[in-house]
Amino acid sequence: MSLLPDRLKTVKVAVPIEYSRNLYRFLSLEENLDIIDIQKKPFEINSFEHGSKIKELSETFSKVVENFEIADKISAKKHISIDDRDFSAVLKEIDRISKDVIVKLSQIADRIKLAEQELEKNKSAIEIAQNLIPFGFSFEDLDDEHPYFDIIVGHILSKRIPRFKWNLDAITDGNYVFKESPSEGKHSFIAIGFLERYQEDINRLLVAYGFEKSSVPERITGSPDKVVKRSSDKIAALEKKIAELKEDSDILISEYGGEIIGYSEQLQIEMNYLKIANKVRETQKKVSFWAWVPVKKISSVEKGIKTATEDKAQVEFTEPVFEESEFPTKTSVPKFARVYDGLVNAYGTPGYNEYNSAILLQIFFPIMFGVMFADVGHGLLFALLGVYGLTLQKKELRKDSFMDEIKGYFKGGAMLMIVSGIVAMIFGVLFGSYFGVTHHAAEFVPKPLWFSPEGHELFNGASPVIIILEFSLVIGMIHMTIGYILRFINNIRQKQYLDAFGIPLMWTIFHWSLFILIFTFGTNFMTWFDPSNSGYFDLALFSVGGEPIQFFYIPNALLFFALTLGLPILVMTVSLIIHGKRHGSILDGVAELIELLLSTLSNTVSYARIFAMNAVHGALSHIFTLKDFTGGESMGVINYIGVAIGALVILALEGLFSFIQTLRLQWVEFFSKVGYKGTGTPFQSMAIPRKYSKFTKVNT
Repeated sequence: MSLLPDRLKTVKVAVPIEYSRNLYRFLSLEENLDIIDIQKKPFEINSFEHGSKIKELSETFSKVVENFEIADKISAKKHISIDDRDFSAVLKEIDRISKDVIVKLSQIADRIKLAEQELEKNKSAIEIAQNLIPFGFSFEDLDDEHPYFDIIVGHILSKRIPRFKWNLDAITDGNYVFKESPSEGKHSFIAIGFLERYQEDINRLLVAYGFEKSSVPERITGSPDKVVKRSSDKIAALEKKIAELKEDSDILISEYGGEIIGYSEQLQIEMNYLKIANKVRETQKKVSFWAWVPVKKISSVEKGIKTATEDKAQVEFTEPVFEESEFPTKTSVPKFARVYDGLVNAYGTPGYNEYNSAILLQIFFPIMFGVMFADVGHGLLFALLGVYGLTLQKKELRKDSFMDEIKGYFKGGAMLMIVSGIVAMIFGVLFGSYFGVTHHAAEFVPKPLWFSPEGHELFNGASPVIIILEFSLVIGMIHMTIGYILRFINNIRQKQYLDAFGIPLMWTIFHWSLFILIFTFGTNFMTWFDPSNSGYFDLALFSVGGEPIQFFYIPNALLFFALTLGLPILVMTVSLIIHGKRHGSILDGVAELIELLLSTLSNTVSYARIFAMNAVHGALSHIFTLKDFTGGESMGVINYIGVAIGALVILALEGLFSFIQTLRLQWVEFFSKVGYKGTGTPFQSMAIPRKYSKFTKVNT
């Protein structure tokens, strides 16, 4: 994995027309080719010879797979091998499965749907009938064909009924019938009878009070008692029928499930072949295309094309003649780290010559989150959510389901959650926090290996609050310094030597000097200008034998200020003015200098978010122990119940906030230091991974 995106070349490929399908198969498997769409033709599947049929069959197969959740019902052993070198042979197999199985399952699905609709209709009839029994109404009374008198039934919030009746009485001058019966929850079932001339006014009143009208199923007649009996019998028969239909479908799926889902996937791949065909150039004799290819993959790509076409292909690799802004970006990121690559790309795809920060993100993200969420128990729960996400990796989630959407976050961020949870557990041991319970609250809990941010004992002569704040700012300084270094290297690579030494280098010196001055002489800025003022730079965070390490001695505060703070500002001013003059105007350079100086202070303070979220975590954990409520020195049953409830609240609430704050520190503070813009174009291959089928090797 490299900080820079993969270096690219262009490749021109030409193969005899008879090898076109073999070529399309290869392109559907190869992740290292991004076809350059020279022709820019709109994709219209119906314009291809078998396009309409492939689309129709694909929709039919997909509908059956989704309706019967076939992906969850078959095992990996059911996955089949498909020889798709000959499309006519593939289509023949698909037609066979469609006639033998898909048609039957589609018919079963339609019958189940009709039965379920009838089931709901009868359940609705029973609900209405049970509520009508105390009223003495029959279903004929609810018929809409009454010429003078209407009766409607439905639900309304119980607390609104007195006010509603008052308004109803005022509208109808008392000419109405009103009956109510308690229903489930906060609603009551009501029946209202009124003269037809009041219909329009009463309708407005019903809408204003949130009345939910109960729709009476068609062809329901008779007394409520008889309707309940008749509908109950129908429900029993329908439930039996649905169970039998599902049993029939399970038998078919058990026998043909692997073929169904395998060929459903093949139909998606066939559509992909057509999309590839739309991008390449076909003549009567050959197929040709241009594509982007990573330099390090040239040999394997050439070998694959030659193998697929029996050495009949003409393959030519050349240096790109495009502008750099037209180069796509391909980053080589291991599978376990792709979630971090996704976080970077969510901000913006790196440009061809921009550093991909995913490598650094997978180091700093867990550390920052771990400090914010430092607790052994809570970190363990967070990691277990990630483990749950791993179990969803091979499952298809529905896009129209809210719960599946939530599961999608666990599935996509599984490794991020596991690593972050483990780091939170490590810091939990260092800080001595176990499900929010510390040694101070319960003696059986281990003491912190480092220090307790919530403790009252001094650590290295300083308050734990100061220590955790220093720790947060040191993490931030290291994080931002890496950004400065990357920006410096990038300027050197682009031969922008003045910018390299005049901006990121001076910026680094200025930033560290500001940090050192504050922690040596304090925030009283006037002492920085006193030539007689001197002192050692140290942090209580770093110590030997309980004494802070004195890193170096500053004999003259004014001289140190002038050389390490004033001089870098002067150099940056000159550099930015020259830079602004070269790219626009001098004022642009001055404006950039002011923004740079202000952002340095604000960005540094932003890393105090780590300290703040850690403090919030500690405070919430303490609140849910209920120690302030129960009093006493020991933990009781109520305290542990509070801890359990608190773990769930903290996991959901603070886990999300810590994630957002950590991500913000990467996107805003770090990206601004490295000069990351994220204006690149993603590398897009036409490869489709096979999940439910195996392909026959191409001409091996």
